[in-house]
Amino acid sequence: MSKNPERFQALADIFRQCGEHQVQLLIIAGDLFDQSLANYTDFEELYRKSRPDDLATIIIPGNHDHMLRKEALAGEGLTVYSEPTLRPLNDSRQLLLLPYRNHQSMGEGIAPFADSLLHQRWILVSHGDWSTSVNTHDPYERGVYMPLTRPDIKLYQPELVFLGHIHCAQNTGIIYYPGSPCPLNITETGPREFLILDTHKGEVTSHLVNSSLVYYDESFLIVPGTNELEFLQDEIHKRIHAWNLPDGWEDRVQVRIRVYGSSSTSRNEIKGLIERSFAPYKLYKDQAPALDQLIFSLDEDKAEIAIQIQGWIEALEWDAGPDKPDKTFILQEALKIIYQARK
Repeated sequence: MSKNPERFQALADIFRQCGEHQVQLLIIAGDLFDQSLANYTDFEELYRKSRPDDLATIIIPGNHDHMLRKEALAGEGLTVYSEPTLRPLNDSRQLLLLPYRNHQSMGEGIAPFADSLLHQRWILVSHGDWSTSVNTHDPYERGVYMPLTRPDIKLYQPELVFLGHIHCAQNTGIIYYPGSPCPLNITETGPREFLILDTHKGEVTSHLVNSSLVYYDESFLIVPGTNELEFLQDEIHKRIHAWNLPDGWEDRVQVRIRVYGSSSTSRNEIKGLIERSFAPYKLYKDQAPALDQLIFSLDEDKAEIAIQIQGWIEALEWDAGPDKPDKTFILQEALKIIYQARK
């Protein structure tokens, strides 16, 4: 607990809010523990102190704690399902719990229950990749983990699906990822959340985790022009406003800042503007704003070319996707070519 206290604080807050919202069942969809952890005493202590008396808790193993078994944990109302299990959720819905299995798809895990699920209202909780998601793969976990596919959804027809594994909260139709309740790395930006399902209405709502740590990872692209500092200041203001940070959370933020492109403005002026603008927040790992990809140039011809190319790129009919870069990245690469600064 002393190594990453913010993670325990986030979980304790979820327990607290479960009590406030009169939640009867909490499900943790895998990766509660790291695979190297063999002693669960800290979790058991937090569970004992933070859990509301009438809250039942279910844990299914994920790819990081796939060896977790029910015998490893002790706690009233606490159950670990290390084997696929179909159980009633209420009078009208069933719950299929699929723990992570290496070298297996979710469709293969659902198949043995197909007859029991036919013409039933049922909800899937598992741990892995929704294979058609816009943002499926975690940059720190390469490869595909226990995938769920669109044909699986069409064939077995779950009412809702809740998945662990992807650390970024997202929702695609009936597929929900709550994301990590506390950021584990700088790519997990913004306030974290958890989900509550009203099992009678079938409605899903998201709720903010009162976390002591919030990450942001901001990059700014500068194109040569007469108002570079004004442009940058305006962009910084827009980014911070878009955070929609709750009041009083400023001291929880750690932000990493990077600047790309080309500028005819003094680098010290740019650095000073960034530091003043982000003064209420901590810098991630005390790293100064990164300007190593910002090219200083007074070449007016190249600046004019850069401005024209920016206009062409902005006018493109272009939809970014998992395998296609966005317009900002295209412009950034174009500037490297113009200024012969490719790395």
